[in-house]
Amino acid sequence: TLGVARNAQPKEIKKAYRSKSLEFHPDKNKNEGASAKFAEIAYAYEVLTDEDKKAVYDRHGEDGLKQHEQRQGQGGAGHGGFDDIFSHFGFNFGGGGRGRQREQTTPNWQECMRANPECQGPGVKVRMQQIAPGFVQQVQQRDDRCVSQGKMWSANCRACQSGQTQTETIDLTIDLARGMANGEAVTFDGVADEKPGMNAGDLNFIVMQVPTENEIYHRDGDPL
Repeated sequence: TLGVARNAQPKEIKKAYRSKSLEFHPDKNKNEGASAKFAEIAYAYEVLTDEDKKAVYDRHGEDGLKQHEQRQGQGGAGHGGFDDIFSHFGFNFGGGGRGRQREQTTPNWQECMRANPECQGPGVKVRMQQIAPGFVQQVQQRDDRCVSQGKMWSANCRACQSGQTQTETIDLTIDLARGMANGEAVTFDGVADEKPGMNAGDLNFIVMQVPTENEIYHRDGDPL
């Protein structure tokens, strides 16, 4: 990659294009496949510098861009996968280079309660009972499972040995966006530990950049 950020300015993209086009120019590079690579780089530069084409690709992907070009009378793009094309410039719109996902399982404290509209308060339950065809009445009953209005102890919690909360595991998918900085947070709203009478807070995962063994590789910019 060229080490340019996804939001690189036109001058940066142009500079990167010149560098790569010189590297793969058929007159200078006699390796097999250099001509095809040169054509891909030229096409990538065309899309990256055309606001309409870039916007179409961002919204609708490769197929959408091909259809757009066909409607414009330009014909469909005859190049390989877009991920490979755009990777020449450190851009990957919709592909593996834009980041990655990580599956994470984490312990989480949750209230030993479940929703129950019949609960009207601590130990009080109100339900509708039919007394005759077409006639119903509210019947108030004692139910120690009712904790508060609309909430009842969970059946599998029983005596709740850990108090009013119990620990469970939750599965989360963490999107690691391309170019994330060391120490940047990925936030999941409202999935932190629950506490009775309080709204659950946010759960934050902090991205840590792990040094490579023997420091062979070093980060340079945000192209990955």
